[in-house]
Amino acid sequence: MRIVIPDDGDRLFPGTPALERLQRLGALSYHPDTAPGREALLGRLEGAEIILTTRYKTDFKTAGLLDRLPALRMISVMGTRPRTVDMKRANERGITVTITPGASAPSVAEHTLMLLLALAKQMPFMMPAMREGAWPRRSGVEVAGKTLGVLGFGNIGKALCRMALALGMRVLAWSKHMTPARAAMEGAEAATLEACIGADFLALLLHVTPETRGILSRERIARMKPTAYLINTGRAALVDMEALCEALRQGKIAGAGLDVFEPAEPLPPDSPFRALGNVILTPHSAWDTEGSQRRFVNLTVDNIEAWLRGRPQNVVTEDA
Repeated sequence: MRIVIPDDGDRLFPGTPALERLQRLGALSYHPDTAPGREALLGRLEGAEIILTTRYKTDFKTAGLLDRLPALRMISVMGTRPRTVDMKRANERGITVTITPGASAPSVAEHTLMLLLALAKQMPFMMPAMREGAWPRRSGVEVAGKTLGVLGFGNIGKALCRMALALGMRVLAWSKHMTPARAAMEGAEAATLEACIGADFLALLLHVTPETRGILSRERIARMKPTAYLINTGRAALVDMEALCEALRQGKIAGAGLDVFEPAEPLPPDSPFRALGNVILTPHSAWDTEGSQRRFVNLTVDNIEAWLRGRPQNVVTEDA
């Protein structure tokens, strides 16, 4: 069985037991970077029967790419959705596609809570002033008794909910399939989208779909409290980023913690967000911990092993 990792640009596999497991499963071709172009990628993938793709580095929606891989039988995606795979063509070809649900959930939930607390305690103001030799004074807020609106209540949203409840917060949860019973199982309250937007803190943890793209629109940002904080560790495409920047600059909301950015990442050096004193910026790193990395690499290999045994797990058949 020819197994290819074409795109480990984050160097997640070297030195891990997961890589040794893959080597025992078949003839492994490993590449610790992304291919410089289509022809180079095709060269790496030639004859591949199983592809393990890391962190959405390779776009398998590129026109005709899957059809250039006649031996391909499985794609093990390191991610929570197959968003870089042409699922229609994969299904037509009978290619099994698997994902890694929940692998980064603890890390992203912790990162979200970290941003929430840092905003509440005025870290965007305190830290730069301290580095410049000042002794700044500005009152923060206690989060106990405050309301957290959570948009998206999957593995990350549930983990964040448990952490927030431990701090004495009230959690309002919204998602497409939210029910009172589902929210109550985690100690949250099922709420409308508008109720969540009116919370003291708003966490965006949704996947991007046609329905959720731009869900935090200019109009909805305008309905947030002037004392509210936004934390986005989901996807930047959920937000009207221009309207958010204006609201932060004009003090229409108190602040934001952002780990994801549009229209491109890395965030450009001249981005106006870099100049805002009420914003905490992190470089799409919420997922990036040793625990998350370990779960990602192990689960992608688990999925391959399960498929080879004839008992596939974490299989998806649709983009969503």
